[in-house]
Amino acid sequence: MKQTKELLKYKRNGDIPNKAGIYVLENSKSNKVYIGCSGNLRARIATHRSLLLSSKHHSLELQHSFDKDQLIVKVLAVLPNANQTLLKEAELLLIQASPHLFPKGLMNKRLLNYASYSN
Repeated sequence: MKQTKELLKYKRNGDIPNKAGIYVLENSKSNKVYIGCSGNLRARIATHRSLLLSSKHHSLELQHSFDKDQLIVKVLAVLPNANQTLLKEAELLLIQASPHLFPKGLMNKRLLNYASYSN
């Protein structure tokens, strides 16, 4: 198994900042991504991991990627002084740019719909 260090299942919580920011969960096989933001990246990733470990995540595509040991976690930006409005704006910009940044597509389709109505 390659990239074990980056796989969400094996990533240590201490390696993820406990600050606000933007993160991506990427399927290492399909290169599709799940984009998110949080006031505390470490807590949010830990919540994703907990839901995935118990097979209760709302995203079936994300759950399938995790179950197949194909889910990689990446912190894209740490924004330590960001409030919730700034985080959502940064997430929206990333979603709107996602066809160019992540040509294989998004796993969280509702965000793509959200981005198209926010213009």
